[in-house]
Amino acid sequence: MYFPKSSGFFFDSYCVLDLETTGLRPASCEIIEIGILKIRQGKPVAKMDVLIKPTKLPIPAFITNLTGISTEMVMEAPSIDEVSYWIYDFIQDGPILGYNVLFDLGFLKEHTRTHLPEPPFLDVLPLARICYPELPRHSLSHMTAHLHLYQNTHRAIDDCAATYQLYELCKKKLEGKSASQIQHEIDQFRQNRRPGRGSSNK
Repeated sequence: MYFPKSSGFFFDSYCVLDLETTGLRPASCEIIEIGILKIRQGKPVAKMDVLIKPTKLPIPAFITNLTGISTEMVMEAPSIDEVSYWIYDFIQDGPILGYNVLFDLGFLKEHTRTHLPEPPFLDVLPLARICYPELPRHSLSHMTAHLHLYQNTHRAIDDCAATYQLYELCKKKLEGKSASQIQHEIDQFRQNRRPGRGSSNK
């Protein structure tokens, strides 16, 4: 599956995606929750929030401590194969937005191989970095706390809501700038950032 990067930064209609997983590596870890928030003309109009039963149980204790998702909660949940069609039917032609979205897309690419839509994507993390360069960290949790957005709980649909609110704030701060100007600022931030500064973690 190939997800082409979007050539723009401003969208009024899109889907925000967030996953909870059993670890960081798509090849050896699994999806345990999918959240998708559908935005049309800048407003939420629908959501998809589904727990997924992984093939390997139990869910690691540190993941349960982080997300609150326990083995008992997913025992009667559908498998990723059962819901993969719903995911792409809900998203349709995108674009997909997310926070460190390549992480989420990497898991979808690994675990939903039977469907081949190619929606473009946009990562909100670089936008947050250039809109709030004064902050020492730019994880979604830190951005949510700093800006008093929807509470970031490490549950998929809550993270979607926080990402949506943050993206809309970034759009306002970047209003009037061209795509090339925004990309230049992103590139400059990456070049100037000290090693270890910032965070791409959710």
